[in-house]
Amino acid sequence: MSEKNTHTDPEWLLKEYVEYKLCRYFEDNSLQLKKIETQPATAKGDNYASVMTRINLKYTTKDSKDTQSATFLLKTTFASKDPAANILAGYGVSIREMDMYQQILPHLARMVRGELEDSRKMFAATVDVDRERDSIIFEDLTLEDYKVACRLKKLDLEHTHLVLEKLAEFHAAAAVLAERKPGIFEKNYDRGFFNKHFRGFQPIFRNLLQALSRSLELNLDLKNRYQRKIDRLVDTIMDYGDRSTSTNPGDFLTLAHGDLWTTNVMFQYDEQRHPINAVLIDFQFSVWSSPAIDLHYFFSTSIQDHLRWKHQPELVQFYYYRLVESLKKLQYSRRIPSLFEFQLQFRARSFYSVFCSLISEPCMLYTGTEEASIAQGLSTAASGVRFRDSVYHADHIREKMVLTLPFLDQQGLLDDM
Repeated sequence: MSEKNTHTDPEWLLKEYVEYKLCRYFEDNSLQLKKIETQPATAKGDNYASVMTRINLKYTTKDSKDTQSATFLLKTTFASKDPAANILAGYGVSIREMDMYQQILPHLARMVRGELEDSRKMFAATVDVDRERDSIIFEDLTLEDYKVACRLKKLDLEHTHLVLEKLAEFHAAAAVLAERKPGIFEKNYDRGFFNKHFRGFQPIFRNLLQALSRSLELNLDLKNRYQRKIDRLVDTIMDYGDRSTSTNPGDFLTLAHGDLWTTNVMFQYDEQRHPINAVLIDFQFSVWSSPAIDLHYFFSTSIQDHLRWKHQPELVQFYYYRLVESLKKLQYSRRIPSLFEFQLQFRARSFYSVFCSLISEPCMLYTGTEEASIAQGLSTAASGVRFRDSVYHADHIREKMVLTLPFLDQQGLLDDM
């Protein structure tokens, strides 16, 4: 999800701090930092769950007479006074992502590179994890010409296939890592958007669904067909969401990314502008679950509409074949479900697409002028109501609901379940 904030650097982001971290990263104590400049690293609508800062540096070392330049990204949590901080802390997102970058992703990258023989970059390299300050410094992938695709235009088939290919490798490697290192995902990987421990997002989800209901007053046909159903969802969204993420005997389970949408993937292109690699970023909501939740989230928020409405089964099939290929190469020892069984597992979690379609996607596609934040999602003040109404009253969201609501309703996903 996304966040608009007045950007201020952390008080501790000083020259001495950054110089020390660089000396450790480059393994060169002669490094001297000459200049540091910072700027916001994300645009409006690109990040609701953290603060991203681009750090531009100039430094010297004893082995180089010339001043060298470097750019890194700093990811930090919200200030403790921000309402988002309390909610996100309840989901353990900061600790989880630091664990991911220190303990999980290096293993997965080695498995993909060495055993799946995919030499392409899998994740951004980690410069430093600072648990005292809840911060991570990454390499800046834009220096290698990686780009984020437009969240409004969404992804075509070529981009979609590439993401599914890399996602299958990620899921397969994580499932095998769990076999090789029993218990590695037992702690703090059980708190996705829906879970049995914490419902911090519940008031936000309720407020947004109520705004959706109000927006249906502008379309008499949609109001008559769907408003009562949306009103019922206000009270059942969390229960149904929990049910859609619960595990069943025989399910294939792995580490799901948990927040897989357009701005959490970066693409590299060849000279003809074809995507040749996709790198997953932002692992705050990674969760041990069915890979189907990643597929529903991705399909509902990030691929072009004609692919979503007409081609989901074949996209699941495309992903499945690459998942099976990767699992076999990694010598996964447990039973691999058949395609038929996996399609059933995907359909059994279809309610997850209701959450993604009616709550996540409208916020992701927000282009209005109101402050967009978790605080505004929570607020009962006029400004909060105004923001939420502006999300659903936007012409492109109202037009999308004409297709989205029947698509979900025909599957029985808006009825009592």
